Amino acid sequence: MTKRFKTVKASFLTGIILISVIIAVAPTISAGILFNLQSSLTVSWNASETEQPLVPRGGTRTLALDITHTVNKGLLGAAVLQIYAGKQITIKIEILETPSWATASLSQGTVTATISPGTVQTLQTYLTIAVAENAPAFGVGAVRLRATALKAGLVQSFEQDFTLNFQPDYKPLISPAFPDSNTKQIGPMDTATFRIDITNMGNARTKVYLSLVTVPEGWVAIVTDQVTLEEGVGSMGTAYLVVKPPKGFGYHYDEETIVVSMQPYKADDESKKGAITPASFLVESRGFSTPGFDAIAFIGALALVMGIIVFIRKRKQ
Repeated sequence: MTKRFKTVKASFLTGIILISVIIAVAPTISAGILFNLQSSLTVSWNASETEQPLVPRGGTRTLALDITHTVNKGLLGAAVLQIYAGKQITIKIEILETPSWATASLSQGTVTATISPGTVQTLQTYLTIAVAENAPAFGVGAVRLRATALKAGLVQSFEQDFTLNFQPDYKPLISPAFPDSNTKQIGPMDTATFRIDITNMGNARTKVYLSLVTVPEGWVAIVTDQVTLEEGVGSMGTAYLVVKPPKGFGYHYDEETIVVSMQPYKADDESKKGAITPASFLVESRGFSTPGFDAIAFIGALALVMGIIVFIRKRKQ
């Protein structure tokens, strides 16, 4: 029994020595084929975190990237792998490509795995994504990543690319301007017309609905009810507000504010809307109002002309 034990022990030691000699003297390619030691990597993330669209100019989204590492081995690789137990393998994570309207960064581009035969090790890094204001609403965005486990002794390197998809959200943002001012002084018999230029600061084709919020008693106001802004930051549409002050007989010294609201909606999906933007317009009505004066003047002028005609005829007679 003791003799058999010694024989087994000697054989085991001889095997270890033989393997060590092979590792020391065999060319890397031949040893790799012989033992078939190969790193293996996967990169995964929580898919629900990418399903929620990212708001342009709305901050950043950070996702945890789970990197799993193990070493695959052939039939003759088990004993060799034991020799590498506890040794470290460097894993590089790179961002290869992002859309022109997005930025992406990694909290760390290098992590270290420890060889542990028969186990799978999970490591983490964090990917942060932000989208610009010109990101197409609900377009497809993709960050292409590459994970590389570097070669370590007889453990061969491994490289694989991964693609993380995401969507920009709709950014309902408008900017109104009043090129002819939002204040006017007119006579009580006149009409004030205000031009409203609305610029699309969002990232999709947008409809803007306008409505009157405040109209003083006795005043009349009409506003363009809808303007469509084409896709693309800077596209513009024009609306008009027309105001008529009270024109009761007498002298007027009126000053009132008319308030208009503007609310953007995604043109092809009005369930997606933005905040209401109010705009105030000040109208000053100064001067005399003589309602019906034109008719009175016309009748008076007609009577005067008829009188002159009658007078001329009498003189001719």
